[in-house]
Amino acid sequence: MKNVTENKRFMHIIWFVMALICLGYYIRCATYAGIGSSFIFIWLIGTVFFGLVFAVRILEIKGIIHVAKVLRICFIVIMAAGVSVFIFIETLIIKGMTTKPQDNCDYIIVLGCQIRGDHITRSLKNRLDVAVSYAIDNPDTIIIVSGGKGKGENTTEAYAMYNYMVSKGIEGSRIIQEDKSTDTSENMKYSVQYIQNTDSLVGIVTNNFHIARSCFLARHAGLKNTCGMPAESDHVLFINYMVREAIGIVKDFVFGNF
Repeated sequence: MKNVTENKRFMHIIWFVMALICLGYYIRCATYAGIGSSFIFIWLIGTVFFGLVFAVRILEIKGIIHVAKVLRICFIVIMAAGVSVFIFIETLIIKGMTTKPQDNCDYIIVLGCQIRGDHITRSLKNRLDVAVSYAIDNPDTIIIVSGGKGKGENTTEAYAMYNYMVSKGIEGSRIIQEDKSTDTSENMKYSVQYIQNTDSLVGIVTNNFHIARSCFLARHAGLKNTCGMPAESDHVLFINYMVREAIGIVKDFVFGNF
């Protein structure tokens, strides 16, 4: 009986600690990248969720409220299922991060991400540096830079990527600009139109956490022979990206993009 009571106390402390971790990480991300940074609001949601669970447990322990056993069981089952799915997806993401690019790809697709005005961001620079290095070592590979024009961007991401690669010594005649896409699914949908043979070996260049989903989407778009080319990610925002990517995979699965 004593062990059961101690376990209950330990569990409600865990909810409180989780709320603090989410809040602390949100503050760190907001301070580092700004409150408008992609997806960091999820950590505020996490703070509220874990905080509410903690509050309910405290009220229940003090006898102020009573939670029916069936609700408690449903909550445990849903949480266990959610954690299991999350772990499975993160395993796929991590596996994608460890892939090694193959030599002599027929094409590489460099996925765009947000630029600020005309200037590429650090994440995009990491992708482009991987692409430049590969292009130098594999001079027969055709390069597709993929990304349209979004909010706060003065030009298309494809054009900004083209200019960067040319400035690094890559011949402009090797680079195809796909400038319509607004997300990863469209990156693949529109880029595949420039690939004459879907059996061609195609490398996907993106940040490491994004490799698994990108390769899934590339295969869904019709490419049969792909390999990942992971670039480094921002270390501070890395956990945020990993969580966002797991949710992105679930979303694409639900909407039939895989």
